[in-house]
Formats: sequence, C-alpha cells, structure tokens
Amino acid sequence: MAIEENAMLAKKQNLIAHAKKTAKKLHKNSPDKSHSQCLNMTAQNLGFHDYHDLLQKNKTQGSELEANICLIEKYSEVIKKVLADCIDKEQKDELVNEFLGLLSTAIDTDSNLKHVEQLTRWTINKEKLKQYGYSCHEGENKQHEDLGYILVAIGHYYRSLMDNCSYQIGEHINFKSYFGYWLRAIYPGAQTSSKVLETLKQLYPENGGQGLSIGATSWAPTWWLQEQGRI
Repeated sequence: MAIEENAMLAKKQNLIAHAKKTAKKLHKNSPDKSHSQCLNMTAQNLGFHDYHDLLQKNKTQGSELEANICLIEKYSEVIKKVLADCIDKEQKDELVNEFLGLLSTAIDTDSNLKHVEQLTRWTINKEKLKQYGYSCHEGENKQHEDLGYILVAIGHYYRSLMDNCSYQIGEHINFKSYFGYWLRAIYPGAQTSSKVLETLKQLYPENGGQGLSIGATSWAPTWWLQEQGRI
C-alpha cells in the first residue's frame, strides 16, 4: 500500500514540476509576461482553467491528470511524422513545428489570421491526416485507438482554424479544449461501445462555454454565432 501511495505522490509531483518547468521556459522566452501569467498559460495548455485549477484537481485526481497531459505527449513523435507526411511543402521540419504550435496556442486578435488560414488551407493535407487516424481505430488492431481519435480530431481542428481565420473571427480555443468538445459532438452518446472513447471523454471534459453542436467540427465563440444569427 505504501508503494502505491508513493507512486501516486510521485505522479502528482511530476505534474506540478512539469508545469513549473514549462512556465519558467515560457517566462524566459517572453519576459513581458509575469511568472504568474506563464503558470496560468501553461496550465491552460495542459487542459485546465488556470494554475490554481491544476493544483486543486491534482490533489484528488493525480493518476488521471497524469494520463491527461501524457496522452498527446506520449504520441508526439508519431504525430510529428504523420504531420510531415501530410505536408507537401519543403522546409518540413519548420512547418511541423509550426503546426504543433497551433495545437497548443489559442487564436486571438493578435494572431496573424491570414497566415494561419493560408497555412491550414494549403500547406497540409487534412484529409490524409484524418485517414491516418481512421486506420488506427477502424482496423482489427486497436492498440492505438486513442491515437486514431486524436489524429482525426487534429485534422478537423486545422479545418476549424481555417474557417475561423477565414471569417476573421480572431478567437479560437486550443486543441485540448477543442478535443473535449469534438469527442461529444462526433460521439454524442452518454455511453459508447468503445471503452477508449469513454476514457477519453473522462480525460478531456467539457470546460464550459461554447462547445460544438452534434455533428459539427468548426468551432466559433458564442458572441460571433449570435451576431450571425446561428444561435
């Protein structure tokens, strides 16, 4: 029992250490941001409301939260290779890093909307990216079923960014927030036949705010949807 408790404590401490280390690097690269702001931004990129939220939930959900941040990170090298194969341009390494950056960074009015639109519209084959995902969870070997859902969602996420920037909305959530909404929009049932899907829904909860309607994959903020008469 003591060994299990020590392992759980180590996992919780590793999560906090990971957040602090990442925030420290962010503060070094962006000295205009305070250390507190960097901690909150890091926590948000890990799927939490802010750093305080990370600390509070980490007290009660240690092992699940560890899975939450590691799920995408543990497949990072595979995702990089898939992205590279879906990019038709030269300078693939640079572009792969840029597309990875889009996953963790929310779009706002300070973002280069035209550049993001062009990047997501012409530079990457989103359909090919989704096909990689389908092959992971529709075949007999479902060892990487969770990766399959992530890759399909990333393909939809890039299209959502493309649409968002095309309309010059200037506000879009990051991928981890989007993934929670996407899971419920594409697989809306409270229960599904896939244990992996149910686990993903637990690890990536809805964070409140404007989500995605059933079957939809392009996200937009509530204020814009209201302006357009869509809600």
